[in-house]
Amino acid sequence: MNRFYLKPGLFQSSLLKSSLMGAAALAVAGLAYAQEASNRYPAERYVAPIAPAPGETAFNFRLKGYVFGLKMISVRYKGVFDDQNYSVYSDLKTSGLAALLKKQRMWSTTEGRYDRSGMYPLDHTQQNLDKKSRRVEMDYDYTARTIDTSIVPRNGSMGVPPAGPVESFNADDIISAVLKMMLTGHAVDGKMCEGDIKVFDSKQHYKLRMVPQEILRYKYDGEKYDGIKCHIYYEAISGFDPEDLPSAKESATPVIIYFINRPEYGLYMPAKFSYKVSGFKATIKVKDAEIIKG
Repeated sequence: MNRFYLKPGLFQSSLLKSSLMGAAALAVAGLAYAQEASNRYPAERYVAPIAPAPGETAFNFRLKGYVFGLKMISVRYKGVFDDQNYSVYSDLKTSGLAALLKKQRMWSTTEGRYDRSGMYPLDHTQQNLDKKSRRVEMDYDYTARTIDTSIVPRNGSMGVPPAGPVESFNADDIISAVLKMMLTGHAVDGKMCEGDIKVFDSKQHYKLRMVPQEILRYKYDGEKYDGIKCHIYYEAISGFDPEDLPSAKESATPVIIYFINRPEYGLYMPAKFSYKVSGFKATIKVKDAEIIKG
């Protein structure tokens, strides 16, 4: 996005020029504001109803999170993929008591490619809609094997120690990581819920360690499907401020995820997430799921 600046004192010798420049500055500032305001919201194609082309599979999941039975968060995760490309979108907002404690709204997008070995994100954007309106843009350069990262406004700290360029490039963004979980065992080699996925979010670099628990039949929307119960452990690597590091108890407590197998669509669908530590229990369920093959 272009940014415009008017130097103080410029053309002060001429009242006419000063007036003209002032008017021009207001016009340009208005244009810049309009560009920035429109940039705060995702492109229409990300939020439009799913309509996959031939050879594509599209999905749209709406999730609701509860703490002690009270609704706290709403999440949407949607995307489309063919045999080598993918596009994913996610948005999140807190509600109820959670919004009173910390109102949060944000969305993110990733465009990328994939093959049997994993995901290759090309560009990732995250836009926060809080008072700071922080925007993160990450562009992946597979020739230089680096990420060009823009964070506006910048973080006060990049963590101790900060994430290095090599480990950052070799990690996925979080919404690509979720899609990798969904495609593993189908379009991506490997066994569902086994191994590690490394994630970089423009500052923090961490590992999601997956441990399978049991194969089961999971009832969703009145039907039973083959499923798997998975434990996922969150392990910090770098880019964390000391106060943001998970405690030993938090690191040892998994997020429990239930996936159901949908071989007709070539993916595993996440159905339920739960996390319980120190008497605190949160549950997120997929309340509405739409999957379409083009």
